[in-house]
Amino acid sequence: MNAPVQIRKPDVAERLRSMALREGLSITDLVDQMAREREARINEARQAEINRKIAAAKQIIAEFNALPIVGPMLTDDDIYDEDGLPK
Repeated sequence: MNAPVQIRKPDVAERLRSMALREGLSITDLVDQMAREREARINEARQAEINRKIAAAKQIIAEFNALPIVGPMLTDDDIYDEDGLPK
């Protein structure tokens, strides 16, 4: 287990005490709640970025698939020799 967290900046410690008092929470519960809320925001932002990238990839794939086929389709015999090595 890690050592307890210490707040060395007096103004930060006082701000936490004041917030905890106004919220009716212990400092530990306040910090826990704040950390959970921040973690949720970070996770949501990360998931939104992942979803954006997936949508962009799907768009590129759709555009590629919409391109016309030019020329005959290549087969394995066109690409590989009789031993399965690239020509």
